[in-house]
Amino acid sequence: MAKHKKKRDKATPPPATVSSPDTAVEVTDESEVPEAQVVAPEQPAASSAEAAPSTEELDDAPTQANEEPRDVTPPVAAARPRWRRWMPDLIKVALALVVIGIAAAIWYQPPLVKAHFPYVSYVFFGQRFEDAVLLRPLAMPTRYYVALPEKLADRYQWFAVDRRREVVALTEAPRHRALGLQAIRRSDPLGLDLEFRKLDGSEWQIAFLDDAIVFSNALLTVRLDTQQTVPQQ
Repeated sequence: MAKHKKKRDKATPPPATVSSPDTAVEVTDESEVPEAQVVAPEQPAASSAEAAPSTEELDDAPTQANEEPRDVTPPVAAARPRWRRWMPDLIKVALALVVIGIAAAIWYQPPLVKAHFPYVSYVFFGQRFEDAVLLRPLAMPTRYYVALPEKLADRYQWFAVDRRREVVALTEAPRHRALGLQAIRRSDPLGLDLEFRKLDGSEWQIAFLDDAIVFSNALLTVRLDTQQTVPQQ
């Protein structure tokens, strides 16, 4: 009997655990749970994938903001050397304009500068003097002005001599100033031409010689000599 029971036990198959409805329900539940688990994580994964670039862009934004000055600074650094290279040329242009302005002002209104050649002397009532002042206007090499220390005979003090035109004129003291000096204007008249002019009862005589310029009347004689005939005391 015991042998038959052992055979029966061996012949009978083990009970199937899957056939029970509870277990089936559990299996179906377990099968559904993974599906839900698979679907649910896909959405945050996509959102996280989309959010990842935004964080990278946010991380890159300050770097781009920092890189913009780098792009701007090289032209500024390149512009500074250009200005430095241009500075000598600009200084030259400014100096040239200043020189041109000064030259134009001198040409229009030449200042009078003291000169020591030719030698000036004059004779008044037989007495010789050498205290007259010889002035030459700048940019006018053929023009002289003779200024006596005082007015003689209430008439004679300033004389203008134009060597190119061979004219001597009785003129007035310059009324203009330039560069802190007495000046004349090219447009001003030279003065009263003394050639063959009768003043104080006598006629003026004018001579342009190779080594002297002499103009005189009965009262006054003025000489401009290239050689000093009488030594100065």
